[in-house]
Amino acid sequence: MYRYLLLACLFAAPLAFAGGLALMQPQIAALQALEGSDRFLRSLALEPDSWRNSHILLSAAALLYIGAALGVVAKLGPAHGGFGAVIGTLLIAGFAALLGNFALDFVYGALVTSLDAPAASAARSAITSDFAGQLLFTQIAPALMLAGMLILALTALITNWLPRLTGVFIIGGWAIVIGLNATLPYAEVIGHLVIGLGFWMVALKASDEA
Repeated sequence: MYRYLLLACLFAAPLAFAGGLALMQPQIAALQALEGSDRFLRSLALEPDSWRNSHILLSAAALLYIGAALGVVAKLGPAHGGFGAVIGTLLIAGFAALLGNFALDFVYGALVTSLDAPAASAARSAITSDFAGQLLFTQIAPALMLAGMLILALTALITNWLPRLTGVFIIGGWAIVIGLNATLPYAEVIGHLVIGLGFWMVALKASDEA
């Protein structure tokens, strides 16, 4: 039962993450169309459903990715436990911190849509004033997650412990996210779907060996 749950996480996590990013696109489009220092607050007021629903799904995706990380560790097995421990620790820590970030953003969005502009600005300042928390959520969490995925991709490319396509898809997906996000609409969504193919390769190989 536990094994099948991890396989389900490997399949579902990337879909949920890409879906959450897709749901956020109306808010992002509103943000890009607005001007002024308070345009972020106004974009949330214009697209509250986009912000709320996307962060619910992204929070679920972060939880699923924790399960997917455990699935990768299980696939590597005791013979390659050192690599599994490093990859698993980085991914789990990164997505756990991202889960906190998404939950905080959800609360912030709920406050903004229920307060007037000055009160919303004050709420944002209160939430973002904790430097250590902001550093964890906005810098450390993505860095841990990205480091875990990079080591996973390189392990797949260099060894035969995981499907080599896992490495190709993960690196290719991040190339799309990082390289095209500023110019291509839905680049993050497309990139994370490609990354998802890498995790699906792990799931398919694990299911074949079950």
